[in-house]
Amino acid sequence: MLRHPHPPFFGMNRRQFIGGASAAAAFGAMGGFRPALAQVEPQLSMMGWADYIAPENIQAWEQANSSKLVYDNYASNDEMYSKLQLAQGNSGYDLGMNTDFMIKLLIDKGLIQKLDKSLIPNIGNILPDFAKPDFDPENAYTVPKSTGSQGFIYDKTVITRPMKSWGDFLEAVENEASGQTSLLDDPLAIAPLFWSKGLSWNTTEESALKDAETRVESLAKHIKAFNSYPVQEVASGSVILAQCWNGNAKQAIDSSGNQNLVFVYPEPKSELWLDSYHIPTGAKNLKAAHSWINYVLDPQVAAREITYTGFLSPVSGADKNLDAAVASSPLIFPPAEAIQRGERTQRNETYDRRIAILTKFKAAAAQ
Repeated sequence: MLRHPHPPFFGMNRRQFIGGASAAAAFGAMGGFRPALAQVEPQLSMMGWADYIAPENIQAWEQANSSKLVYDNYASNDEMYSKLQLAQGNSGYDLGMNTDFMIKLLIDKGLIQKLDKSLIPNIGNILPDFAKPDFDPENAYTVPKSTGSQGFIYDKTVITRPMKSWGDFLEAVENEASGQTSLLDDPLAIAPLFWSKGLSWNTTEESALKDAETRVESLAKHIKAFNSYPVQEVASGSVILAQCWNGNAKQAIDSSGNQNLVFVYPEPKSELWLDSYHIPTGAKNLKAAHSWINYVLDPQVAAREITYTGFLSPVSGADKNLDAAVASSPLIFPPAEAIQRGERTQRNETYDRRIAILTKFKAAAAQ
């Protein structure tokens, strides 16, 4: 039983999402190239996941605002948190993003600041199922960016048996994909050890944590890399099995053109997540930060984000601007049964323990 129930959207199927957009899309019919609401600063510094914003959206925003977007990548939510915590208001970033479980910690630690909603008129375009999440019930600090799920991708010409579960994944790690497997560079790298047994990876059971800690010692020798963005490795064939998020799997398949690559939403459990934009405390270019947030809440802009990243956008009306192939892609719209199996990460009393297990796992794999 999940401690935090999924928002209603995660019960939607693709058809319901496509048909459920509100009249707010009419505002986006003018397109994402409107003049800026106010004069913005000449630079916007942002930090987030790799390859997570459509280049054409960046170019259009820069042109409309006579500003430059400077983007830095991070490998995990904890990396972003650590940077903000160490900087104590002097990170140099005007805009960041994190996954649902991290947001409350950022708020409680005073590491992000409240939004000026008067500068975000498009905030009304957020689909109701994503507005006012439990970690920020008034959207005082955040606006949702993207949502998706987790699974694994593999080359079916190398791993030829059926692959449906996390148990199948772990078996392949130790056999066909030994030495050619990539795991997330994130505490979630150890989640399959729990999910394969039907357990929540948020478990507080000491026996389950001890089992995972023991298992990583033997599993480590089979791991090639810990990489939260294994798109190029999968596309090139240097990795034949990778734990990844659904949009990254789509990017790997699209960039390689390899129809033998298969993405699986595994049984019996997996992850669902929601990433949100936030403004770090001490940000200097506040007009630019709010301008970007408002811009990406435009339906046409949001549709380009979906198409490029392979992840769903929480913007109402984005569906009206999607090509049919995108709107029907199971790599973007998880099937209902996969959604029902999903859970969110919790930053509970065992989270630090799970980080410690990952650290031990990575150290053993490097030997």
